[in-house]
Amino acid sequence: MGSKERLWLEISTVVPAYLADAVGNFFVETTGHGVKMEDLEPHPEEGPLVRVTGYLAPEQTETGLIKKIYQYLASLEELHPGEFRFSLETRPLPEEDWACAWQAYFKPFKVGKRLVIKPSWEVYVPEQHEIVIEIDPGRAFGTGHHPSTYMVLERLEELFEEVFRPAGVAPTVLDVGTGTGILAIAAGKLGAKEVIALDIDPEATEVARQNVLRNHLHDRVFVSTTPVWEIMAGFDLICANISAYELELMAEKLAELLNSGGHLLLSGFLQEEAPALEKKYLSLGLKKVLDRIDPEFEEWVLLNLKKP
Repeated sequence: MGSKERLWLEISTVVPAYLADAVGNFFVETTGHGVKMEDLEPHPEEGPLVRVTGYLAPEQTETGLIKKIYQYLASLEELHPGEFRFSLETRPLPEEDWACAWQAYFKPFKVGKRLVIKPSWEVYVPEQHEIVIEIDPGRAFGTGHHPSTYMVLERLEELFEEVFRPAGVAPTVLDVGTGTGILAIAAGKLGAKEVIALDIDPEATEVARQNVLRNHLHDRVFVSTTPVWEIMAGFDLICANISAYELELMAEKLAELLNSGGHLLLSGFLQEEAPALEKKYLSLGLKKVLDRIDPEFEEWVLLNLKKP
């Protein structure tokens, strides 16, 4: 890797076992990366303990995420006064070590009725009805664990089952901010005619291309760093799982790229950001089909809009 080795930040905290899932979920949600859980020797007073370890990418260490994590642990201490001290340990971690640590966490898991997300290094024997999506995250965002990704995957499956397939339509799909390519690959496997997957990060597009090949979809899913502004054709289905700020910026363009009768799936934003976004997109003549809030954290929103 030469002299410019990328250093991740490993963050870990010891918590009472009954709080381990909550803290682990918070780490996953905040960082977008996996966590590691280790059972420790029970404490005579505090009972069973678990060490929860998460990871911040080099470009995330400067973003204030670490502060958010400290605040979260401080709030836990307020909720459980006198019961437990929540402290955070941090240490730099070379990228190769991160990759190994992270692989231990990422196991096959199911989304919706038929989709199974599996890492490339795990063996999984699918049931007859299951659709397996094989992902190697590399340095890109998107394993399906994040609530926003999970909700889009679930809704994609429903749209293919309830809208496109009954109408005998193999839709054309645009995936904006594709990351690992997970949503584009899901659309391809569910029956899309053609998928264009965009990401401005060349590292992400490299990861996404590898994942498309891994899933044998190179004849249907095309990954590109072309900015969305330069895309011209219309699409029957558009997914954009990105920040509220970017969704606001792209609203006119996405509405323009959507074919009549087409569906637009927006996610990656929080509940408090939803009303302004919804208003913006409805002002462009789109109709709301549904919105959902993630059941786990009740923070992340999915918005499904349609062009009349």
